[in-house]
Amino acid sequence: VFVLFLTTLASAATDAASATEEKTYRVRGSIIANDVLADVSSLPVETRVVINGGEYTGFIQKDGAFAVDNVKLGDSLLEIASSEYAFPKIHVRISLKEDGRASIAARYVQVGSDWSDDAPVLAYPLRIAAASKYDFFTERQGFSIIAMFSNPYMMMVGVSLIAVFLLPKLQANIDPEVLEEMKKK
Repeated sequence: VFVLFLTTLASAATDAASATEEKTYRVRGSIIANDVLADVSSLPVETRVVINGGEYTGFIQKDGAFAVDNVKLGDSLLEIASSEYAFPKIHVRISLKEDGRASIAARYVQVGSDWSDDAPVLAYPLRIAAASKYDFFTERQGFSIIAMFSNPYMMMVGVSLIAVFLLPKLQANIDPEVLEEMKKK
């Protein structure tokens, strides 16, 4: 009786789990070469495809192909997380057609804007090109006399020097009577 109870309980648990289990889908695509990223195989190894901020992740193969599994129905944000290149963000909408098959519509999205259906739909499987290369270092500026004299400290020194050399000359041009009056006061 106890064994019968355990088997009944186990089958009920698996039926409940399969009833609540939601069907998931695969998002596929590839990174393509362009002027910014000439060779896709030169992408850093840690580059990943991230959906919804890390809820789903996928790896990029040497040829640039990627697949992210177990993505649920609905709207998602697909990003390529790379330390060297910036990629456009893509709004991915997975929905079911009337015949029960999945439909994936992808659109470029601007950060901070609403997801709109006005943007053109991208071809599927996705083909994503790098938008720009990150530039973390700036070149040091060379010496510039103009930059030196536009410094606020140099301006204060310049005004002080002008005052030191011009005030005695102005004092020499003052009327002697006015000078005597100023000395008395």
